[in-house]
Amino acid sequence: MMRRLPTAFLALAFLVFFLSTLHAEDWPRFRGPNGTGVSHTAGLPTQFGPETNVAWKVAAGEGTSSPVIADGRLFFTSFDADTRTVHCLDAATGDTLWTASVEKVRDENASRPNGPATCTPVADAAGVVAFFPDAGLFSFSVSGARRWCADVGPFYSMHGIAASPILAADKVVLLADQLQGSHLAAYDLTSGKPAWKVPRVDGLTGAYSTPSVFQPQGGSAHIVAGGPGELSGYDAATGEKVWSVLGVTNSPVCVPILSGNRLFSCEPVGAISPISMLASLDENRDGRFSLEEVKGSVPIFRLLSLVDKQWGNDDGVVEASEWNAAFGGRVNKGGLVAVDLEDADGAVKTRQRWNYRKTVPYVSSPVVLEDVLYFVQDGGIVTSVDAENGEVLKRGRLKQGGKQFYASPVAADGKVFLVDTAGRMTVLRAGGHWEPLATNLLDEPCVATPALYRGHIYVRTSRTLYCFGEPAGRDVKK
Repeated sequence: MMRRLPTAFLALAFLVFFLSTLHAEDWPRFRGPNGTGVSHTAGLPTQFGPETNVAWKVAAGEGTSSPVIADGRLFFTSFDADTRTVHCLDAATGDTLWTASVEKVRDENASRPNGPATCTPVADAAGVVAFFPDAGLFSFSVSGARRWCADVGPFYSMHGIAASPILAADKVVLLADQLQGSHLAAYDLTSGKPAWKVPRVDGLTGAYSTPSVFQPQGGSAHIVAGGPGELSGYDAATGEKVWSVLGVTNSPVCVPILSGNRLFSCEPVGAISPISMLASLDENRDGRFSLEEVKGSVPIFRLLSLVDKQWGNDDGVVEASEWNAAFGGRVNKGGLVAVDLEDADGAVKTRQRWNYRKTVPYVSSPVVLEDVLYFVQDGGIVTSVDAENGEVLKRGRLKQGGKQFYASPVAADGKVFLVDTAGRMTVLRAGGHWEPLATNLLDEPCVATPALYRGHIYVRTSRTLYCFGEPAGRDVKK
């Protein structure tokens, strides 16, 4: 028995390692592991399209949420009229394992391409949590049984709530940065009962960023949330704000990206846009905007109402001086910022390492692969940056594709994948001096961020969910 013990121990250790490796390949939330956009998978295809390297494809329905994958199951959401649906597929075959639908309970505004099924679900081996701003927060088991639901609205956003739920410390965490009632809230993953809720600053135009998680050496995980005026860390167990970095965000959309103990925040540097940009709503052409004039546009009505109340004289009319006062507080804040999180036994201190203040994307998040940070701007301009010191390594324009980018880049297997809103996906050979390998035409618009999993790339277009790569056998039981 004593001689057999080491063999049994090694077998058990290998099994634990094997299982942990399988789950390490999961793409469980928006932008994959901790929102980084990076996978450890290999064997990803370079060339693919509607008739090339298709392992499977299914109709995706209406919605712009991104696919997520946990334990061989792929989840995404869609909507049809007043119905909101969670779909669960076998990630290897595309077979539908189950669907679960709920009905909306109120109206929520959303500026396109945002809509009722924009927020990406979050999953683990036990099930999935989906968030529909006009219906609620819902948890389903791996078999599709509803475990719980929580009413988390209504909301008062300019363009609609777009942040996706995440998991941390056995809780579901949901960020709602809006024009009124901004907050960060956590719900027990097992029961859905509220765990804590903390208020946040109401921003001039709100914010639309999904949080990430930083795990200090000791103590609870920290929820990392970018929002109006600051980038902050909250204790996942209690909701207490434990650190913040001021002046690096205004109304972020990009995910705060963690690479080791380094945190990257990305948002264009703030400037004052002239109030004349609203000229089409100025019915009497007097250069002043009454709330009555703009009531037909929910986002602009809410924005000007806030400006009038907080920076104006609350008379129902916004003038250029009031507009400039409101947006003046955002000037010179933002940029692509690197922050070191100095962790000493759970006590985290922040130190801004560098700040790249030239043009950066607003919607599409960067991706960091092997100490090189990549971002893509509208027009197909790709920039690679040394993640250590902020030095630009290469900046160039793609020869094909690139009108607009809403989907965020993803990376693995020595490749970076970029897809524009027209559905042209460029594959780059990763490196400081990146090179295009292929441009693939999907023939349909695309705003959802792809998922990478076990040698396959999963892409949701406006009508279709594709799995590109070699066909695989059945992966999970129905």
